[in-house]
Amino acid sequence: MLIYSAPLAKWKCVYKKCSAQCCVGGREVTAGDIKRINGVTNLKPEEFAVLSDEKGLFRLRNRKDGDGCYFLRDDYSCKLHGTEGKPLLCRMYPFKFDGIVYGDEIFLKVRAVEDCPGFGSGGQLEADFEARLEGLGNKFVRELKGYLKLKHEGLEVKKALEAL
Repeated sequence: MLIYSAPLAKWKCVYKKCSAQCCVGGREVTAGDIKRINGVTNLKPEEFAVLSDEKGLFRLRNRKDGDGCYFLRDDYSCKLHGTEGKPLLCRMYPFKFDGIVYGDEIFLKVRAVEDCPGFGSGGQLEADFEARLEGLGNKFVRELKGYLKLKHEGLEVKKALEAL
């Protein structure tokens, strides 16, 4: 259920060098991401996410200073890195969200972030990188479908989030 651009052979995260360009506010998250973030941080979903969904997707809020993702620290590290709360699309980096194809099946489109300073540098990606990317993409689609089903059954956003 995943469509992506040409394979990527090398990538290294250099978030301090680029001031975490990838950690922008408004990152798309699933209802499952929101639930996991809540479980890790004990923050209320409305504190870190905009709870009006766009075809089943939500968005993370910006930091209070408006510069970057809500979970971005001043040293450009992520408060969620290394936890189960890290959103699926963040885990898929250096591929980024490029849209969804809705039809009989839902397909997630991602593409390599070629303007990332770490693109093409560092060591070879692990042999299982592509399989992990596919697994994360499939989980993203399952969570999206599960949430949309609950919404279709008439549950309001907060109730649907609680039902997951």
